[in-house]
Amino acid sequence: MSSLPTEIQQQIADWLSTGEIDLFIGWEQGSVPLGATPAFVRDPQDVSRLIWDATCENNLTAYLAKFKGQKVGIMVKGCDARAIIGLMQEGQWTRENLRIVGVSCPGVVDARKVASALGITLEELDQAEIVDDTVVVGDQSFALADTIHDMCQTCNRRNPNIEDVHLGETLPETPVDDPFGHVGEMEALSSDERWARFQAETSRCNLCFACRNACPLCYCTVCFADRTQPQWLTTTSEAEDVQFFQIMRTFHLAGRCVGCGACTRACPQGVNLRLFLDKLRLDAQEVFGYTAGVDPEAQPPLRTYRQDDPNDTFL
Repeated sequence: MSSLPTEIQQQIADWLSTGEIDLFIGWEQGSVPLGATPAFVRDPQDVSRLIWDATCENNLTAYLAKFKGQKVGIMVKGCDARAIIGLMQEGQWTRENLRIVGVSCPGVVDARKVASALGITLEELDQAEIVDDTVVVGDQSFALADTIHDMCQTCNRRNPNIEDVHLGETLPETPVDDPFGHVGEMEALSSDERWARFQAETSRCNLCFACRNACPLCYCTVCFADRTQPQWLTTTSEAEDVQFFQIMRTFHLAGRCVGCGACTRACPQGVNLRLFLDKLRLDAQEVFGYTAGVDPEAQPPLRTYRQDDPNDTFL
């Protein structure tokens, strides 16, 4: 656990005490190993609870929908900052109502990887801590770099592109040779093989909606999955219900998903949701030259039209 630097704590406390913000959303020490928990701070005296380290995996911008109309401070990683830009592009937030502490992120720890390396289940991992660049579990240790989430290993935007103050040093943006290599592997399969892969992934889904709840762009007041008039689907564990929900949610995020991986990390069943969403992220780049959350002035491709828009993909 790493407390925030004194100057960052003081800045947050000043924002709170002067009424510049109504609350600050950050992370604090959690009750499970290698998992920080979201913290909602309203009293300047409580800023000492806030931490930053590789256990801070939540994309906190998912909570902004609960505080619309208020002035909010928030800590963001590079991928979280892109989500904020997406929310502003869609009219969900205005910049003047946000105070942003940005932090450069080398990747967040995947507790499942640690448990797997120990030959135990995640539930059996009852104690672990990060010491410098090492994950320590009892008398065993692992290099932190070997335990970060898969999506963090292909991240090429580790620094926030929107912030008011920055915590720590800015990381070099190292290009990734093939950040969508996993998509290419899927595309190389035959149609039957791709469908079998999709069925295998979604067969683990039990419609708990953790993915939806963790996603900052799933901010609808009433989700299509919860509607009763009309009723889009029945929330059973039948394959057709699960597949319909995942297909609808994936296409709902076309041209909007920023690739933060919050949905995949939140899934208790280990469904690789990133595989489906990254396919559409790659399509948006290749067809429209658009990467979600990068340019605050840009319009998402499904909300705008250019005379030179390519049609060969669709016709």
